[in-house]
Amino acid sequence: MALTRLDCDFFRGEKAPPEVSSFVALNPVSKPAKMVFAGSSVVREGLGSQVAYRLALDYFVHGVEVHYAGLPKDASPVRGEDAVLGVLEDAFRSANSSVYSFGHKLAAGGRMAASLLGVVVEDGTLATGRVGTGSVYLFRNNQLFPFFEAPESETTRVGDAPEFPEESVARRKGFVGSNSLVDVELASVNLQGEDLVCVFSRPLTSLNETLLFECLETLVSEGFPVLQQQSVATRVCGEVFTEPDSLSFAMVLSLGPEALYCAQAVGA
Repeated sequence: MALTRLDCDFFRGEKAPPEVSSFVALNPVSKPAKMVFAGSSVVREGLGSQVAYRLALDYFVHGVEVHYAGLPKDASPVRGEDAVLGVLEDAFRSANSSVYSFGHKLAAGGRMAASLLGVVVEDGTLATGRVGTGSVYLFRNNQLFPFFEAPESETTRVGDAPEFPEESVARRKGFVGSNSLVDVELASVNLQGEDLVCVFSRPLTSLNETLLFECLETLVSEGFPVLQQQSVATRVCGEVFTEPDSLSFAMVLSLGPEALYCAQAVGA
């Protein structure tokens, strides 16, 4: 059996204007157990960063599509962890190259930059990457695991983490489009049935993480994900953040349980 069922619920704050952030989710090959999510946002005020985040999102998706289109027809239907990470690498490379090249054509090199977070699920493997800010968490067996380490300055904050990345992030890792080569933080895990994955446009503080754990613990005790809840992402964001209305994007993803998938019906 395999993890062929993915349930996704999304959230975007009512006060998050489209000119500063957006997200996209798709199944790039229209097959079960595969999905791609990407969210991008500006990193500073100004038209340059607004154009950069839109380009980053568009060309991230373009990189995903090119990756899958380039696979040989006889490729194995189940690929390994390195192959799933390769989807992210191609997508981030496409996004960074586009934003960087466009910025230099306009003599705005280095000023066109965006924050970008991506997630790929394929055949029981989840890979995630980020350039800039954002956070991804796995909830399994009543334990919460972060995919990325939070900057030290964020772990000591009280209340919600800021929506916009700090300049320290830019100096340490850079943003999409700020340099010809981008340093992408990557992480991956083999998934299990009834795993929950949460994606946020903001890094979480220690307080946020505690609230997230308590919220997911309650959801599971109520029967989630077996009993699907309406607007579970809205509920999670409302309990984790004091100001969820300004959150650029969030996703709650539930996996499994393991099941057989019948791709074609055969008549009698």
